[in-house]
This record gives sequence, structure tokens and C-alpha cells, in this order.
Amino acid sequence: MVEISEEELIDLDHLADGLSEVRKYKSKDKTKKAKDKKTAPPPIKEEQKAKKQKKGVRPWSVMILLFAIAVFTIVSSYVTVLYGNIPFVVKWRNIWIETAMTTDQHKWLATSFFPDRLIDEVMSRQVDIKDIFVTDIYGNESEDLLGQESLTVGEPDKFGNTVFVNDKEENIVILEVKKETFVGKLVIIDDPSRVSLKVTDYKNSRGEFICDYLEKENGIVGINASGFYDPGGTSLGGVVTGQCVSDGEYWGTYNSKYTLLGFDENDRLVVGGMEDWTEYNIRDGMQYRPTLIIDGIKVVEDSAGWGLQPRTVVGQCENGVVLFLVADGRQVGYSLGATMEDCADVLLQYGAVTAGACDGGSSSVIAYDGEVINKPSARQMPTGRYLPNAWVVERKNPVNNED
Repeated sequence: MVEISEEELIDLDHLADGLSEVRKYKSKDKTKKAKDKKTAPPPIKEEQKAKKQKKGVRPWSVMILLFAIAVFTIVSSYVTVLYGNIPFVVKWRNIWIETAMTTDQHKWLATSFFPDRLIDEVMSRQVDIKDIFVTDIYGNESEDLLGQESLTVGEPDKFGNTVFVNDKEENIVILEVKKETFVGKLVIIDDPSRVSLKVTDYKNSRGEFICDYLEKENGIVGINASGFYDPGGTSLGGVVTGQCVSDGEYWGTYNSKYTLLGFDENDRLVVGGMEDWTEYNIRDGMQYRPTLIIDGIKVVEDSAGWGLQPRTVVGQCENGVVLFLVADGRQVGYSLGATMEDCADVLLQYGAVTAGACDGGSSSVIAYDGEVINKPSARQMPTGRYLPNAWVVERKNPVNNED
């Protein structure tokens, strides 16, 4: 047996104490790590979470959602327009169809989107009165027949329309008319004997510009009159539609689907469906449609099957005063166009008892003192289109054009 000294016993005790301390420390460290290991989420899950947060919503899924919403909106809107009975929708659907179908070049805007059944139904509403009416004119001895003394250029008249021209020498007043869907010019002429129909010098070949008519006829105001053969919308206006008469000379072929708009030998405006114009002593006249006012009553309502278009109309008051109205159209942001009732309402406001429509669309134009004063929809031709004829107001003070 080996004997151990007292000093060696002390050293062993120290050693034992040290080992116990080391073991105790190691045991505590392992427990802490195990605890941390249990509570800490696996690193791979943290990475996946970080990737998801970084990736977010995928762009293609947003695009699909937006596309689906767009398709749904378009389809539901189309169905509403096609089959809806909401008054507002019906009104503007009908006007869209009428406007497209009363053009030569843009019928596809209706036929491409609406069934034939609906188009036929809408167009069957087209009003075309053939009743004959001769204006009864009562004398007016007023020296200021047009009320020109109370008018100031740039200021509104009694109906709120701005005075554009107040020509006291020529007894002509021109107003700028602004309504919900159109901007136009209204001409008021004192004497119907000054109004006549003038035709192109190049019949069956080409028409002439509105300012050409004023120049050659010593006119102060002129507007377009008859329609013309216009395949492709590019003709030169040399072939008149229907029949017309100027200074007793007839041109064209009578068309029963159109009505007369003309002045007789007593300077009365005559409208209606008549084939024998000599029976009514027509001195100057043309054919187009529809009639707007008969005996002071408008015979058109709303669009009347004619849509929203540039318009040219002629009317007469019971004191003989003649009214020309030209409404611009087909120009978004400026003037979309006028309905037939729009035109009738303006003329009635200024006393018309008789009125009818001339050709409209890209042909609608008005000139005063040698210049076009409206904005024709054929913007590539600011002077307007070639016209087969025109209503011209003769100057009271002729200009010598020979110089």
C-alpha cells in the first residue's frame, strides 16, 4: 500500500475541486445550447420567409387581374349599351347609330358593333315630312328690322348668343351660337329678295368653293345648299343630288325621297314634297331633307333619326326675314354637331315659321365678306369643299371685282 503524504492529499483535493468546477461549467453550457436549439427556428425557414418578403406579389398575377377587370368592364358595358333600357343609354346609342348611318364613309361605326335588327329599328325613326307649306309674310315697316341699333359686337343679344357681325350697311347680323353639343353661326338677313341659289359654272364636272360664289355673284354671305354625288368622299361636287333651279334654269333630276326648299316669285320660303315646282312659281330652289318647321311648329323631335352632325339649315320669319344656321361638328373638344331639333329650336327662338335642311356633314360651310367664318369638318380644306350650288345673299353695295 502506497502512502500519501498530507501535502499530496491537499493537491488532490484541489484537483478534484477544479474538475468539479470544469464539469459543472461544461454541463451548464450544454444545457443552454440545447435550450437555444429548441427555441430557435430552423435557419432554412428564416431564409424562405426572407425570400417571400423580398419577392412580394408576382407582376404577372397583377397583369392577369387587370386584364380580367378590363375584359369584364368592356363586355358588361357593351351588353348594357346593346340591350339596356336606361333612357340616357338608349338616347346616345340611337344617336351613335343615326350619326354613323347618315354618313357616306362611316357607316361601319354602326354596322361593326350593332346587329342589323337594332340598326333597322333605330333608323325607322327617321322623320321626313312631305307636307307642303308656303310662308305667309306680313309686312313690317320697322326701320330697324333686325334690331341692329341695340346690338354690340362681342356682346350677347337678348337670347344670350354673342354678336359676331353687325353690318348695318348690308343689314346683316351674324351671331355665334353655343349649345351643349355644337358651336355655330346664325345669319339674320333683312330682305328675302336678296337670297338666291347660285350654281357652279362647271356643271357635271366640278363644283366651286363658297368664296368663289360670293366673288362671282357679288355676295356678302353664302352657305352650302344641295348634296352631290360623292363616292369615297373625294368627289369635286360636280354632280348635284336631286333637282335644283336657279334664275329659272333647272339642273339635276327630281328625286321623290327629297323635299323642296326654295323661294317663290313673291320671296316666300316654300317647303314640301312636290314634283311640279312651276305650280308654286319657284324662282330658286333645291332638294334635300328633312323639313324642320311648318307654320311655326317644329316637326322634328330630338335627333329625329338623323343623328348628331354638322348642319346647314334655312328658315324664314313671318316678316320675311331669312335665317341661315350653320352648325359645326365632328370635332371633339370643339363641336360634336347638332340634332335636327337643335337647329329647329334655334330658328324658332328667332321667329322662324318655316324651315328646312340643306346638305350637311363635311359640306357645311358659311362665308361672310369673302372669308369662311366657321370650322368645316373637312379640316384639310379650310375653305370648305367644292359645292354644286350655294345660297347667296346679294350685296346692297356691290363690289367691283374687275380690278
